[in-house]
Amino acid sequence: MRTRSKISDVFPILLFLVFTLSALGIVLASVQIYQKILQRAEQSYDTETAVAYLTEKFRNHDAEGSIKIDTFMGHDAVLIEESVKEVPYVTYIYAYDGYLRELYVEKEMLGGCVEDSGTRILEMKSFDAEMMCVGTDAVRRRINERHRRTDLTANEADLLVMVGARISDR
Repeated sequence: MRTRSKISDVFPILLFLVFTLSALGIVLASVQIYQKILQRAEQSYDTETAVAYLTEKFRNHDAEGSIKIDTFMGHDAVLIEESVKEVPYVTYIYAYDGYLRELYVEKEMLGGCVEDSGTRILEMKSFDAEMMCVGTDAVRRRINERHRRTDLTANEADLLVMVGARISDR
């Protein structure tokens, strides 16, 4: 009868340990990849929603002179003017406190508004209103300049590209 060596006793345990560690490593890597995909999908959804919202806002107010570049409390803004039942209303789209915001109010009530009055649309550090009203070449040039900046969030860069593309399609 043959006697078993210590190596033959330990080998199955080591093999099982290597297999378990490999499986654990694959699971951990998969979780990280899944989290990154989920985060990008969420950012993309937020950006697509905001771009669709802004695009429809611009399309609904496409009368000549109703959309202008302006400032709201010192921030670059897109100003949309309209009248509802002969009452003048204004909409300001601007960035404040890390968010792209929209403020819709009667023109005469505008004096009582503050920067924080606008509804949050999308997380964003800054907003270049002029970007929305320039030609195709200028949009591409500015998008390229923005992509070189490291202080932009993914949402801001995506919004610039998508809005730029939609404006140049007009």
